[in-house]
Amino acid sequence: MLTVTDFFCGAGGSSQGMHNISGLQVATAANHWDLAVRTHQENFPNVRHDCADISQIDFRRYPRTDLLWASPECTNHSVAKGVKRGADRQPDLFGEVLPEEAAVRSRATMWDVPRYLEAMSLRGRPVLGGVVENVVDARNWALFDAWCMAIRALGYDLRIVYLNSMHARPRFGTPLAPQSRDRMYVMYWLKGNRAPQIEKWTRPDATCPQHGRVQAVQSWKNPDREWGRYRAQYVYRCPIPGCWTVVEPWALPAAAAIDWTQPGQRIGDRAKPLAAKTLARIRAGLAKYARPLAVPVEGREGKSAAPVDDPLRTMTTRNETSLAWFEPFLAELRGGGSDHRPASDPLATVCASGNHHGLVHPEAMVVPAGGTWNDEARPVHEPFRARTTRETEGLLVPYYGTGTARPVEEPASTVTTVERHALVSAALDVEECLFRMLSPAEIGAAMAFGRDYTVLGNKREQVRQYGNAVTPPAAEVLMSALVESITGEDLQATA
Repeated sequence: MLTVTDFFCGAGGSSQGMHNISGLQVATAANHWDLAVRTHQENFPNVRHDCADISQIDFRRYPRTDLLWASPECTNHSVAKGVKRGADRQPDLFGEVLPEEAAVRSRATMWDVPRYLEAMSLRGRPVLGGVVENVVDARNWALFDAWCMAIRALGYDLRIVYLNSMHARPRFGTPLAPQSRDRMYVMYWLKGNRAPQIEKWTRPDATCPQHGRVQAVQSWKNPDREWGRYRAQYVYRCPIPGCWTVVEPWALPAAAAIDWTQPGQRIGDRAKPLAAKTLARIRAGLAKYARPLAVPVEGREGKSAAPVDDPLRTMTTRNETSLAWFEPFLAELRGGGSDHRPASDPLATVCASGNHHGLVHPEAMVVPAGGTWNDEARPVHEPFRARTTRETEGLLVPYYGTGTARPVEEPASTVTTVERHALVSAALDVEECLFRMLSPAEIGAAMAFGRDYTVLGNKREQVRQYGNAVTPPAAEVLMSALVESITGEDLQATA
């Protein structure tokens, strides 16, 4: 049985993915936020926990494990830059404010990884390998190459993997992530040991027009610059020689994470009106999709609503997406005398697939609700954006000023640590739309957390923990590759 330490474990997304791998045991978990540690302890009672600033830890007091997973936070990818706390200290739609210790960013840096590796090596029992997770832009850190050199100098080979969570295909029971979340993963292993077969675990299934189902291969737009995000810097292609057609990997829609039994509030009945930009996103999303939309609701420019059959935007630590869909007033077209149903009724029509009654069922949007600059509402058949530590999805509609509504069949956009998404159900008149924020449970589902996983704290704190987390399927597939390379046991890449 191999053991692993989970640094910057947060609420336990990475631990969930690793826990499901046969032959691997999470032995130690550490994080600086006591609430996140308590959440982790609630779900992993047999793991050794440490609540501490990891940068201040004397690793000589830590038990040695075979592997290390680390998700260090690098504020704006600089060890010297200060922290902006304004957004964290403002009440969210739930009327809750995060405690100060949650708003303060960790002082730990990427350097804690080689520091730990060196401490274990000095004991004469070096760590066999590990994974470091971070945002894609951490590659721009001025000391990134020096950091990689330090790991190599400690006796490791190294490879950088760029993976979007919606493309991670877990094999051992971990849920899929209905969320588009681009991350960089630095994988390393002791020199002389077998290199992990990373492609075996990271190539997503896709449909080629000529060859049907294939395991797509990653293809960089600029071969001299192999780092970046899906679609922007790389695509997937059919692996058949002579074909190489660009293909779209299969992705779980945001609709899979949404509780369709929960109606929203009529926008015209809200005591506090929605921001003008949020309303504009809802209108634009409805005009574009005429079906449920995921709508960014935070305040950054450039965001738009998207159909819910797309993946959600990346989830951040704020809830920034709302859900918008037409109230089922179309029922009058089937006869009867009602204009439209009350707010408690629409979800009989709005089901998880977003199309239970065909054309009679309008589409929902995921709408970013926070302050980023380029989000828009998306349909619920797409994955969510990456989740942050704020609630940010609604129809799904952003309300912090810059996002656009999106249909809920798409994956959700990235989840952040601040709420900025809301759920909207819309008739032709925006005032008649139903609107609500995604619940913490829905955000957890967008992060691919298990339905029975317990996250402690109030709603805002739960959202923050989800948004800070690693998606379990990404942790499972990458660590599976390492475990397989170390043990020599074929874990079987297909279920």
